[in-house]
Amino acid sequence: MVVKEIFNSSFATYYEKVINRLSSPLYVNRWRRALVRGALTFCKDPKVAVDCCSGAGNVGALFLKERPDCKLINCDISKRLLQMAKESFGKRAYYIRSDNRFFPLKGKSLDLLFSSFCVRNSPQIELTVREAKRCLRGKGVWAILDFFKVKEKSLCTLTNETLFKSFMGLNKLVSKENKRAIEYLFESIERFMTVAEFKELLEKEGFEVAEVKNFMGGIASTVIAIKREV
Repeated sequence: MVVKEIFNSSFATYYEKVINRLSSPLYVNRWRRALVRGALTFCKDPKVAVDCCSGAGNVGALFLKERPDCKLINCDISKRLLQMAKESFGKRAYYIRSDNRFFPLKGKSLDLLFSSFCVRNSPQIELTVREAKRCLRGKGVWAILDFFKVKEKSLCTLTNETLFKSFMGLNKLVSKENKRAIEYLFESIERFMTVAEFKELLEKEGFEVAEVKNFMGGIASTVIAIKREV
């Protein structure tokens, strides 16, 4: 599996300590804060939350500032990134190494599930959606942040796409050993769904889409989905 190899290689450290550190203050933390705010709008008092594809815990850190008493579980396929999360959170959170298609969690055990830059990387997106549904309680909230494919591109989209590609292209020059991993990022976006297609899948699998917010002309979006009660 390409993603497992990439994020268990030296690229994981480079991504977190260089790409994420540079991009977060510019724009990504704004998206993460919107994700957390959107989730808490529809899940006001979560007792158990999972940050799936948590990486080093960037979303979890923002979430715990708002809900420090909630039980937070960081879940990621990368041993390197989970170790970074442990160094940041210590005993304030729990840690599980797991594929995003198979959560080692009881059914109907979660109030809130975060997935940032996660679903796009699943080799079986439908299975990831069904696992999210299985783990969430009735009316549980799934808060998703990702890069989505944009079919109809506005001037805003094209401008931001150019800036984004330039930034990542510079990283390929600086870190040539990570060139393939960076190229994978663009390939994964082109293979992924549009927001409209993803909403359709969520609704088909038993979720109600409560909120969508687009950033950079739709290149990145947050989607807040609520599991239907049966």
